[in-house]
Amino acid sequence: MFLDTNILIDMLLSREETARFRRIIEVIGNEHLYVSIFQIGELSDWCLMAELDPLESVTRLKEVASIIPLTESICLNASRIKDDMRKKGASKFGLGDGIVLASARSINQELLTTDIDFNEAEDAIIL
Repeated sequence: MFLDTNILIDMLLSREETARFRRIIEVIGNEHLYVSIFQIGELSDWCLMAELDPLESVTRLKEVASIIPLTESICLNASRIKDDMRKKGASKFGLGDGIVLASARSINQELLTTDIDFNEAEDAIIL
């Protein structure tokens, strides 16, 4: 299962006993986890804003998820996905969202997210 950056942040912020954390773990189950190399930048950016150590968070992430590299194909598909999602009404759907979804699709994985802009993506699970 491919994790959106907002899920990673939720997992960092939530205590294990919270309903949100338990729901994420329930959906993930025993699936192998994936993220895009692009998301390391997003996570690091968020950590700096939250005054957390980016290296520590990225190290923890790499212990539980495989990192998918960016390719030319993923980048081209990301822009197509962005264009398609915008045409379907997801006005805030950005290229970063497209990169994450294209990365998930490149390895035939569903995307777990909390972002309703992925509503039109059949291969996204929105919590």
